Amino acid sequence: MLLKNKISNKLSFIYFSIFLVIGINAPFWPLWLSYKGFDSRNIAIILSLSVFVKLFSNPFFAGIGDKYGDRRLPMFFLSIAAIFLLCSLNFIDSLFTLSVIAVISWALFAPLMPLTESLTTTAIKIYKFDYGKTRLWGSISFILASFLVGIYVNNKGISYIPILMTCGAIFVFLSICLVPKIKSLPSRHNISIFGLLKNRSFLPFLLACGAIQSSHGIYYAFSSIYWKSIGINEAIIGMLWAEAVIFEIILLALFFKVKNLFNSKIFIIIAGIIATIRWILMVHADNILYISIIQILHAFTFGLTHIAAIHFISEVMPNRAQAKCQALYSAIAMGALLSITIAISGDLYQILYNKAFYTSAFLALVGTIIAYYFIKIKKS
Repeated sequence: MLLKNKISNKLSFIYFSIFLVIGINAPFWPLWLSYKGFDSRNIAIILSLSVFVKLFSNPFFAGIGDKYGDRRLPMFFLSIAAIFLLCSLNFIDSLFTLSVIAVISWALFAPLMPLTESLTTTAIKIYKFDYGKTRLWGSISFILASFLVGIYVNNKGISYIPILMTCGAIFVFLSICLVPKIKSLPSRHNISIFGLLKNRSFLPFLLACGAIQSSHGIYYAFSSIYWKSIGINEAIIGMLWAEAVIFEIILLALFFKVKNLFNSKIFIIIAGIIATIRWILMVHADNILYISIIQILHAFTFGLTHIAAIHFISEVMPNRAQAKCQALYSAIAMGALLSITIAISGDLYQILYNKAFYTSAFLALVGTIIAYYFIKIKKS
């Protein structure tokens, strides 16, 4: 029991550290890019490319973890590279160079998440602890980062964002150093991506989750900018992002108790329906009270989709390809498809303003339909 809690706590610290960076990046990175002089189209391109590179970097580094049966090895070097690249953003004035470094830094930081997920699911099979209670420390970190950094930049200015993200990356490195080796069997036979996609439910799963997760593209890229345009300051913006994740924490804490009520397919469908409703409501969100009510739904639109995806991979896909499956989910569902949505979000936001969220609702509905008709899970 003591060892189980010790491993769980150390993995929680990795989640906590990773989400320190994400909790600064998500609400304030678009605002910082705007502060540096990028327009909405260029902001969308940078954010889109930062997500798109996961399509290549995530499977590559996850494949290294699967090959050697040690997911901590690539995490160690990725965290060091992220520290130096994020730090360099503080000294760059050229917009072109800044955009290139920004994309590369995220290409190396992004694989840390699926590698951590794979490390955690491997540890769960050995030590039998609760994934939700371990993962929720990432959400707690996101809340603290977005809330406190929102207050900080409202008083000190948005220019400090790269410095704060660099500090978060240092915590990531330290947290990885503290985790002992959690070995899985090295993959004797390289399971190809094509071989994984031959599973009749895996590709529909990726497309369904991808449509629902990519429906968040406009939200990730321009919600902070939109809220600022209607008179909401950075401190309140940080609180709105934090509020969304508070309810995500509640879902993660309770999911272990309800996860056996339905299979992962049903949970994905529920998430898709709620996402469709959320984005329709967002079109009409023009005051703090209305927005704060809608933010509650983030627990289901992102949180439920994600945790259902983690359980789908753990239960349905081969054990020796878990890291690669996690990476494919991250690269395709939350990488390639999300990057396309973000890429077009700049023009959509310029043309449609808040009505651009109708396209988000359409994407979520498409994901729901794919999940309902095409994901097949054998009854045990």
